[in-house]
Amino acid sequence: MHNQKIVFLLLRISIASVFLYAAIAATLQPNNWIYFLPQFLVHLFPATTLLHVFSLFQLILSLWVLSGWKTLFAASLAALTLLGIITVNWGSIDILFRDFAIFFSAIALIVGSYKKSK
Repeated sequence: MHNQKIVFLLLRISIASVFLYAAIAATLQPNNWIYFLPQFLVHLFPATTLLHVFSLFQLILSLWVLSGWKTLFAASLAALTLLGIITVNWGSIDILFRDFAIFFSAIALIVGSYKKSK
């Protein structure tokens, strides 16, 4: 049982750290990250505004995942976010292939949290 708690903590840290890093990096160097925004949204809204909003979302999501509060929902939102990032940036799969591991880490956290809540 103790090992399971450590596994959940490590999964939460790994998932949260990725979103936290992206939020900070996109805020500090937005020109490196604007390319990854979905083009259909960039045509509707200013790219810098989208990037700031998404960075704020990632910051909040990272803190939520890390907190362990309602982990099933936080991990589900993280998995959906990663799936969306992978989907809209499929042309950059050489860069985003690592996101598959993070996506499946979020799925593992979902499965573990679901089982734990029963």
